[in-house]
Amino acid sequence: MKYLLPLVLLASLATGVQAQDGAAPDALGFFRIATPEAQNPRIVDYDETWMITGPVSEFTNKAMQGENWRLLEGQIVYAYYRFSPGTTALQIQREYEKQVVETGYEVKFSCATSQGTCFNDAGAGPGVKLGILLDTPINMPTLDANNMSIVRNYFMSGGARYIYATKSLGEMVIHVAVALADTPQKGVMAVTKSVITGTSPGISGASSLLTELRQNRSVSLNNLLFDVDSDILLPESRDQLFEIAMMLREDETLQLEIVGHTDSDGGATYNLDLSKRRAAAVVRALVEGFDIDAPRLGSSGKGLSEPVASNDTADGKAQNRRVELRLR
Repeated sequence: MKYLLPLVLLASLATGVQAQDGAAPDALGFFRIATPEAQNPRIVDYDETWMITGPVSEFTNKAMQGENWRLLEGQIVYAYYRFSPGTTALQIQREYEKQVVETGYEVKFSCATSQGTCFNDAGAGPGVKLGILLDTPINMPTLDANNMSIVRNYFMSGGARYIYATKSLGEMVIHVAVALADTPQKGVMAVTKSVITGTSPGISGASSLLTELRQNRSVSLNNLLFDVDSDILLPESRDQLFEIAMMLREDETLQLEIVGHTDSDGGATYNLDLSKRRAAAVVRALVEGFDIDAPRLGSSGKGLSEPVASNDTADGKAQNRRVELRLR
């Protein structure tokens, strides 16, 4: 039997990103020993979602009914992880409960479909009964590389286990739900959803930029302006630089590649060099002007090789002269 390593898990939790940093809650630090899905985590700045907080009906026509279905609003974090084959869901459940309690969480509910403890109107049953409820009233997001894996499909064979825990941080409360698809031969899949209540629903330029970046993995900016044929940033660029800096401060785990692009004037070799210098100039401005840690930023240039519009018009050339942010 394969055992998890408590010392490794404690270290992961101790260095986990805090919810108030605008990133994944520290309770997800446990899952650093597993393999995350390709698009982990999916963070929604502010919305509402239903969460199971105790035994509920197994029937979907009774979903969202009863005191153990709670509608929560705040920042929502979705993250899914695959464990190595051979580790059982029971091992993961017990180790996870132990570790989150040691970091200040209270386990409010813990169950297993194979024991009939997840539902209040049924005995023992397959894990798919829980998987279907996770996708109710709307499907949880798909986070695999090809956006194909519907969450309930992880639970089509074997049983399922579920943990709901909370932690108070002043006016904020972190709610964490972990569902384990118990398929040890294939590798247990952990499906997690966290809701951080008590956060502000306010929308800023930085938070909007961060949301777009997380959704699309890259963002093109047209408000970083340079002197003609130069890598000198113009004063009008400061507001855009400020938004990028605030975005990086909202999520201290965020790492960016700054990519420069040009129009076709001047030839390929000249524009490749210019695009590289302009991207590097943005990095310098963020590091020197906004105290962003340099290792979080990289730079590269594409020159005229990746146009987004025709270079035959002035408007098209203006669109092609841009800086792109990409997640590293």
